[in-house]
This record gives sequence, C-alpha cells and structure tokens, in this order.
Amino acid sequence: MLRSPFPDVGAYARQWAWRRQGADPDPVTLHRRRVYIVPSALGAGYGLSLFGMLLAAMNYNNSLGFGLTFLLAGLGIVAMHWCHQNLAGVVVRGVHLRPAFAGGSARLELTLENAGATPRYDLEVTHESGAATVADVAPAASTELSLELPAPRRGRMRLARLALSTGFPFGLFRCWTWLHPDCEGIVYPAPAARAPAPAGGGAEDAAGRWDERRGEDDFAGLRSFRPGDPPRRVAWKAAARGGKLLVKQFAGSPRGSAWLDWDSLPGRGTEERLSILCRWVLDAHAGGDTWGLRLPGEVIPPATGSAHRHRCLRALALFEADHG
Repeated sequence: MLRSPFPDVGAYARQWAWRRQGADPDPVTLHRRRVYIVPSALGAGYGLSLFGMLLAAMNYNNSLGFGLTFLLAGLGIVAMHWCHQNLAGVVVRGVHLRPAFAGGSARLELTLENAGATPRYDLEVTHESGAATVADVAPAASTELSLELPAPRRGRMRLARLALSTGFPFGLFRCWTWLHPDCEGIVYPAPAARAPAPAGGGAEDAAGRWDERRGEDDFAGLRSFRPGDPPRRVAWKAAARGGKLLVKQFAGSPRGSAWLDWDSLPGRGTEERLSILCRWVLDAHAGGDTWGLRLPGEVIPPATGSAHRHRCLRALALFEADHG
C-alpha cells in the first residue's frame, strides 16, 4: 500500500500538543502560551485581496488605494489580537461525564469561567465525535455547557480530548486550544426490551418487565417525598389539593429481599445476560423494594436507593466476559 504524500498534519499537531501540555488538572486556565491562532479560509482570502489592492495601488501610484489597503490591513491585525484575547484567560472547570446506557448518548458537562472585565463571545467546545456547543460568557461570570457524546459500548468511557475555539470578531482568524481532562465515565449495558421475571421475585407484566406492584399488601400511610422515590407511589391527589408532595407506603410485602442472580439465566450469552440483569435492576429500583445482585466473583448485598442502583449498574458495565 502506498503511503499518502500528505501526512495528517492535524494528528501530528494534536500529538505535539499532548506532549507539550500533558493531562490538564481541574480547573485549567488557558494561558497565552497554550492558545494557538491561524488565519481562517475567510482570513486567507482577505489577505489575498489586500495583496491585490496593494499591487494595484503601486501600479497606479494611487495614494487613496494605499490608504485603504493599510487601513484594512490594520483592521485585520486588530482582529487577530481580539481573537486571541477572546480565548486567553478563560478557565475551564468541572469536566464531568454522566453515566449512560450503551447505544445511547453520554452527557459531557463543563463550566467556562471568565474572570476578566470584558465579555467572551462565540466560545465553541468541540469533541472529536463532531458534537459541539457554542456559548458567550459575561464578565466575572460563568456558563455551564453540555454535549451529547455517543456511547456505543458498555464499560469505561475515556474522554481523550476536547477543543475550545473561537472566531470572534470577524471570522478572519481561528483561535483554539486542546484540553486533555482527566475524565472518565461509565457506560451501562443496554437494558433488554423484554426480560423474564427474576427467579423468586416479582411478576412479569404484559411488556415482559418485572412488575413490582404485584405483591404489595396493605396501605400503611403517607410520608414526605424524598429524591429517588418512584413516581407511581406519589400521592398525586393529595398534591393536587395544594399540599406538599407525599409518597404512599405499603406494608406486608411477602417477597422480602429479592436477588437478581447471574446463574438464573442459563444458556444465554454474556451480553444478553447483562442486558437482562440491567433491565431487572431498573425495574427493581423503580419498585422501591430491597434487592441484591449476584455476579460471578462479586455479590452486592440487598439495599435500596440511587447509590445502590448505580453500584449494581456499574458492576454490570465493568463485568469481564471471561468471568462468565
């Protein structure tokens, strides 16, 4: 195979920037030495036009032509300094990847801070996947941004690089920097659309999901709403009367603590088992009862709440195939 005579200059530049900058801490301030600037396509055309005007003014010895050419050239130089100043000094903090499910999108969140006395315009954050967002930051203020990044596979999702750029004020120059945040997210397995009921717990509804509503016994009263409570247990009639948000409580569930067991799904592949277990975890969490998870080499004891849900989904996401 013949090698291309035109090497990927952009890839070399990114590798050089990584060797020069290394991993970025949180927060990171964009000093002038790490902010790069080049003419844009519009800027290159602008420069060629000025060169043509200069040749015409020299050919005809036209003083007005010289004056207009130098005026426009000075405007371009000022625009170059404005473009560089628009990005230098910006602070990037709070780079964070929220958990996602395989096949969906992971939300990347970050904050841009402007400690200067002048506003920053048209700051664009770009990921190599093509996701981008643009924001303005007022003086002595901050702006929160988010990008939706593709999450095709379960496991750890490493954020290798971000680009922060601007073309302000006239688009004649492109000023940018590369960010290498120490950021890692978790991609959960894709939940199964239909799944059998787990052994010894719950019942299967018409959609093939674990129906936790079956098996609840007597109504035991109301309590104040807490974050993480399933919406189906909210006393909506009481809330409609103008009172505070309350949650229904039940007593006498005959199931006790349910176990979501890897070994209860024989004859299935690793990814199919993980997908079904993921569905069970989501349905069990929505039911609000106590449940645990058994995997080869790891047992998570029964508990409830969002932290328990995340712990179990994380265990499914990081499960190695050779364990099965």
